[in-house]
Amino acid sequence: MKKTIMVLLIVSLFILAVGCSKENQAPEQPKTTFPERPLEFVACYAPGGGHDVMLRTMAKILADEGIVDTAINVVNKPGGSGAVGMGYVNGHAGDGHYLMATTSSFITTPLNSDIGINYKDFTPIARLGIDPELVLVNSKSGYQTLDDILKSDKPINVGGTGQGTIEHLVTVRLSKLSGKKLNFIPYQGDGEVIAALMGNQIDMTITNPNTAYDYIKSGDFRALAISTTERIDLMADVPTFRELGYDITLSLFRGVAAPKDIPEEAKAYYVDIIKKMVETETWKKDYLEKNMITPGYLEGEEYAKYLDEMNQIYEETLRELGIIK
Repeated sequence: MKKTIMVLLIVSLFILAVGCSKENQAPEQPKTTFPERPLEFVACYAPGGGHDVMLRTMAKILADEGIVDTAINVVNKPGGSGAVGMGYVNGHAGDGHYLMATTSSFITTPLNSDIGINYKDFTPIARLGIDPELVLVNSKSGYQTLDDILKSDKPINVGGTGQGTIEHLVTVRLSKLSGKKLNFIPYQGDGEVIAALMGNQIDMTITNPNTAYDYIKSGDFRALAISTTERIDLMADVPTFRELGYDITLSLFRGVAAPKDIPEEAKAYYVDIIKKMVETETWKKDYLEKNMITPGYLEGEEYAKYLDEMNQIYEETLRELGIIK
């Protein structure tokens, strides 16, 4: 009898121990299910443009570096200064399988035209870099510094690509902050602007390093200021606007956004793979260095805050120009 009771007691203690062990074990984590099908990267401009180049470079690096094993299809939805692509991606709200390239037109197109949506109708994922603006003069001119221009007694003509562009906005902001009247002259493209500066038809231009670098290196042009928050290694001798006393940090940004209301799992997935991608040497060499893009990674809420700040600056400047009411 005593033996039977002892056996039952041992069995009971064993069952109790097993039960406690199971209670102490961490609950099973739900399996990740995203993505469930191939991803679609959407360029809002034609093949060969900035959106297209960035997304195709991303897709290649993500695959080649083994960061993703899901197929990525890059599709182009050009038209309406980005409006067509924005509308297409917005039409897939809630579906995390779509990722769209974002540049300054992500902000300016909805401000300039009533397209029914704006940057708030998307999920900001990350800013991948910035394409800053430079003040550029002909090396044969007498202008050695930005102050030489702004304190000049003569009218200053500034060349740039089109009305309401970032070059125009930087010119207006510099004029406002310095008190110097700057006459902005719009051209059809960078080639025309460069020719005008080379021929002394304008006093200066606002442009980006990719357009200007070869001319600076050859000694034809001189850079007097850049719109980054800190000096860049490529042009370490060029001061920032802020160094010179002008709070101008307007730059073309390059980033990505997803449709509105995507699952948190999808958002976390994109942040994770993109963070891994921007840390690769291939990204730094084949995209940033090759295209003279300044590193400037921001993710999630930081990127959302940056977009809010850019929207405010663009809207205020476009209203001052009378481009929007």
